Amino acid sequence: MLIQIYVVWLVFIMESWLEKHFVDVWGDLTILELGCGHGNDTMYLAATGHRIISCDIAEDQLAIVHESFPGVETVNFDLRERFPFEPAMADIVIAGLCLHFFTEDEQRKMLDEIARVLKPGGTFLCRLNSSKGRVANVPGETDLGSGYYMTKGGLKRFYNEEMIRESFFDWDIMFIDEYETITYSKNNTVFELNLKLK
Repeated sequence: MLIQIYVVWLVFIMESWLEKHFVDVWGDLTILELGCGHGNDTMYLAATGHRIISCDIAEDQLAIVHESFPGVETVNFDLRERFPFEPAMADIVIAGLCLHFFTEDEQRKMLDEIARVLKPGGTFLCRLNSSKGRVANVPGETDLGSGYYMTKGGLKRFYNEEMIRESFFDWDIMFIDEYETITYSKNNTVFELNLKLK
């Protein structure tokens, strides 16, 4: 039990990338978290006091989030489909390390859906894999071009800054940073973005 508590605490410390974006965030907000997984970012969000809706395609991951954070709403859906939410329902949308598993067309549809569910003036926070963090010459990995690779785990894209600006051409990039971090116990390099619709 003590080991589990320590692991949860360690993950929380390492995955608190959201904290800087919430320094001046006040009021009773609705925050939509996409691709929540088993709740690394949910742990921080649940402590903010806002209404949190955490979403994922994997029901078993959502069950973990539901059990760990009873005050957080959970919704099961595929990001490639129309989001099951009304327009302009979210003050903030968060996508931590989940958008780079999709084709450009799929991602474009997701960004359109994020824009649809965001309130006017709302904020979109996301992290994406950086090309600097990709391990070269992985056995069984196929280079598909444009930063895409077919890996053992499926399709994955690694970005440079030019690719990001092309992908988010209809968003104002309020903040962009590229840095090394630890995700799921592995060293990784990511881009972190704070965006608003133009």
